[in-house]
Amino acid sequence: MKKLLVLITAALAAVSCFPDERDNFMVDDSFGINSQDVVQDASVHTGFVTIGVSKYGKGRSAASLSVNLDAAALAEYNSGHETSYKMVPENYLSLDKNKLSYSEKDAIHVVTVTWDAAALAAFLGDNQDYVIPIGINTDDQTVKVSQGKGLVLVHLYKSSLTVAQRNVNRVIDRKKVEVDKDGKQPALDETIVLDLKFDNPIKGVGVSIPLKVDNTLIPAFNAEKGEDYVAAPEGLVTLENDSAVIGESKQSGNYKLKLHKGKLMEGGKLKAFPNYVIPLTIDKDRLSATRYGKDISLKGLGFDNLTTFICINYRELKPGIYISREWGKYSTEEASWNAYYKGTAGAERNVTMDDDNIYLAEFNNTKNLWALSIAGEGNTARKLPVGTVESAGFADIYLTCPRVIPNTDPDINGGKDILAVSNLSTDVLKMYFYIEGIDHDPSVVNFNIWTGRRLGDTFTFWGTAQSGMFYLKDFDSAGSVVTFKMENRFTGSNSVQGRFEMPTGGLASGAAAYWPYPEDKNKGLYGLRNSVGSYCVSLQGDSWTATGGNETTSTQFDETYQNNSFQYISYNDKRYVAYTSQLASDDGRLFVLEGEATDSWDAIVQTHKVIYQAVIQNDLESLGDDLEDVQPSPKSSSHSGMDICARQVGDDVLIAVVKQNVGLSLFRMTVIE
Repeated sequence: MKKLLVLITAALAAVSCFPDERDNFMVDDSFGINSQDVVQDASVHTGFVTIGVSKYGKGRSAASLSVNLDAAALAEYNSGHETSYKMVPENYLSLDKNKLSYSEKDAIHVVTVTWDAAALAAFLGDNQDYVIPIGINTDDQTVKVSQGKGLVLVHLYKSSLTVAQRNVNRVIDRKKVEVDKDGKQPALDETIVLDLKFDNPIKGVGVSIPLKVDNTLIPAFNAEKGEDYVAAPEGLVTLENDSAVIGESKQSGNYKLKLHKGKLMEGGKLKAFPNYVIPLTIDKDRLSATRYGKDISLKGLGFDNLTTFICINYRELKPGIYISREWGKYSTEEASWNAYYKGTAGAERNVTMDDDNIYLAEFNNTKNLWALSIAGEGNTARKLPVGTVESAGFADIYLTCPRVIPNTDPDINGGKDILAVSNLSTDVLKMYFYIEGIDHDPSVVNFNIWTGRRLGDTFTFWGTAQSGMFYLKDFDSAGSVVTFKMENRFTGSNSVQGRFEMPTGGLASGAAAYWPYPEDKNKGLYGLRNSVGSYCVSLQGDSWTATGGNETTSTQFDETYQNNSFQYISYNDKRYVAYTSQLASDDGRLFVLEGEATDSWDAIVQTHKVIYQAVIQNDLESLGDDLEDVQPSPKSSSHSGMDICARQVGDDVLIAVVKQNVGLSLFRMTVIE
């Protein structure tokens, strides 16, 4: 023990001989403004900006510095960086201190510049080039200003607040409120959601935005629109929230109202009513704001659009066909529409449905396949079992396109139609079949193709599971379509039946599909989902045979049919063509054309008699070919992101339309007697 103590004492004595050089790893004291970049954005509406000025280093020196609004430093910066920033006139600004003093151990002081937000916002107008140049200088010979850290240019920006949906139309007819022939009572209360947003969000700032009904705005609205709207009766619309709220540093928020359609009824029947309008306007005098949890005054804020007009229109139903939106789900500023069921944004490129559900496969590596109930406004969504699903090797994309295959065999899936889902591959495409229903894992068929051919982005089907044919577009060559026969083959392998070339519009590649007519698989419509257009095509041969159908003749449509998919509907002794059209990446629409039972499908498309259209980004719909005041979606999607499915369920035809990121809507076509 004594020997050990001697050794420890000797070691401590040895350590004490080494000098303390910890300071050698620290730099000498220097000053600098706490900003990563010289140009720092700040909102003019908050009325102030605070910057930190630090003394870095060992903390061994006391010193002081001056703080100034430095026009000379700004001029030097502009010259050295080829910029043309202008200085905010000093008479608008107040600097809380011009001198900062630091003791040896002081590390940071703050400087605040304030201004009258309303006055300065008015002065700035639309000019985006004004800055507040804040510079630091010192005569101290011990503590210098670090190079590049002696100037910050506070770049002021303005923000405007707007009600995103300018006009919200609700068309009400007896089908939407009265008990139907099966005794079902439609929902009489409907929630209307309005989006409010900043063009430029303000860092750290959130706002509470009261809204109010202002009927004095109705005459001007009528004059502008050439309409004769009247003020809504008391209780038709109630405000669910006191205010819309945009959270701190957020860009948007929403505001909910409740439309009580029962107020328009009497004795269970819809009464004819004049068209009503509810002008809902931002009450800017009562707007309040917080910054990092503390109340602030937010002045000089712009308002691009103070008012949204909620129009309640009466529709007199006449005998004949009737089409209307059953329900819709739409995106918000911050989320894709499918966030409500925790789906993956930008992955829902294709849609199909059976009598109970709408199906969406996620076009990515998540392996998710969703079933959304048709009933109950699609609020029930669930993932289907995918235990047998595997990647086919193309970017680990598991599932791409779902389609419901007609089935006539009572021994397969209980006689019900079969959900089939493709994946994506350049070698062996896998097609999955839910032959035991959607509660069980699917079976798989390997579709043998040849190397280098990307199939599976989308596909169409003609016929039945017992005698039918798959049509798959080849992405990599734009115009190549391959066919596979379907003859009760739900396991094992399937080989290419035939191949034919479609018009390409000059494209080398792209997503597209061939939509064969119901009674003639060798004639149909072909659409490229990438702004090129669509074609009426006729195969020169029979695609059912291995050698037939390898050439086509075609007629290209005009821009009316760009970026679309088609569905053919025979209903009520007439023919209808429903199709999608992407007017822009944030504006997608459903169109329905009408023809006589004796008209060819080609003739119906060429004649283009539009009886109904609706946008997918909100609730707007129109009888005929005229739809104005369309507000685009806050989300966009690529030109491959829209699909349609039509199916007769009972006495009605249902039409489901999805636009990637933007929205999903279900429409109903029925007969009015």
